[in-house]
Amino acid sequence: MAGTREPAKMHELGIAADILDAVRAETAAHRPARAVKVGVRIGEMASVDAASLAFCFEALVKDSDLEPLELAIEPGRADELEFAYLELEEP
Repeated sequence: MAGTREPAKMHELGIAADILDAVRAETAAHRPARAVKVGVRIGEMASVDAASLAFCFEALVKDSDLEPLELAIEPGRADELEFAYLELEEP
């Protein structure tokens, strides 16, 4: 339809949700430890806005079973988007 634009889709929300799914899966393998910090690497050409990803991540973590999980974003190479590490804490 001429003159109309589709709203921008924020794929950072999907990426944040995928990160949390990975955290839950990894944490389940190390019960009763809980996740305290997750690190990701994002390259300059990965088409991911780090600030938007951080915002979406915080919104999904708030009031969830993972709160107060922290996200650390590190620079990556080229189009890299990688789950870098997960810090766990024993009870």
